[in-house]
Amino acid sequence: MRIVYWARLQLARQEIIAALAALPGVELQVTASLAETLAALPGAQALVLVHGPQEEAQQVFAALRAPGNTVRWMHFISAGREGYEELGWPPGIVVSYAGGGVAPAVAEHAMALMLALCRRVPDMVQVVMARRAWDRTLLAPKARSLEGATLVIVGHGHIGRELARRSRSFDMRIVTVARTPRPDPLVDEALPLASLHAALAQADVVAVTIALTPETTHLLGEAEFAACKKGALVINVARGPIIDQPALVRALHAGQIGGAGLDVSDPEPLPADDPLWNAPNVLVSPHFAGSGSPRSVQRLAQGVADNLRRLLAGQPLEHVVSP
Repeated sequence: MRIVYWARLQLARQEIIAALAALPGVELQVTASLAETLAALPGAQALVLVHGPQEEAQQVFAALRAPGNTVRWMHFISAGREGYEELGWPPGIVVSYAGGGVAPAVAEHAMALMLALCRRVPDMVQVVMARRAWDRTLLAPKARSLEGATLVIVGHGHIGRELARRSRSFDMRIVTVARTPRPDPLVDEALPLASLHAALAQADVVAVTIALTPETTHLLGEAEFAACKKGALVINVARGPIIDQPALVRALHAGQIGGAGLDVSDPEPLPADDPLWNAPNVLVSPHFAGSGSPRSVQRLAQGVADNLRRLLAGQPLEHVVSP
């Protein structure tokens, strides 16, 4: 079986190559660009890739829908795949994804952003360290604690569950909002998306972990920020367009939102002149929340290799997203 692996990211690249190449009966072709990938698809049975822009997805899907296409399995090593999914999966192709491969690291990053804002870490660097001022009055009046605070997690998938697990150890009250609410021993209250405003009214911290779809684009905007408890913090480790970014900037300047920790933005990369950079109490990281974990790398490589073994054995695949 010939597998095309479009290795556009360094994350787990060598480990995935090693895991796939080690399987008997597999001919692995590694590509580095869209053009190389499209050229490699004829005669291949599978495509392993990471999410990319929708204009690329359109070209990939055009090749997969062309007469004579032989690809029957696609596997995304990224959690996101919205640009592809919105186009509709090509018929006859099973599509799977990483299924929480980087969720622990992303949840850890969300916690870091939360703690940094609550414990005023940016002010430590920009004020105390810059002035060499051993003066607790510069920080203490604005400091917060996560203990006893209510965390509203918008999205209760792999990342949301890992974030709930970590937040519970800080003695936080956990409320989830999801398209399909489900009971969870780590969660105090599980609500549907229709109850988003009621959840936001309780939140000391709002963490966005939901997938980007047409339904969730600008899910958090002017009305949602107004529904929040005044001074609530907003954390986004999902996708930038889930938040109406200009509305967030206005809410930050007005003090309705007390701070934001964002690993994603709209657009990406965030332009140097974007107003978000100058909004008060904002901490921006350049979309690297899933990085830094050797275990994540192992899970990503193991996940694609395990699904390929299942495919070769005629067994059902895990983390399937296609109909």
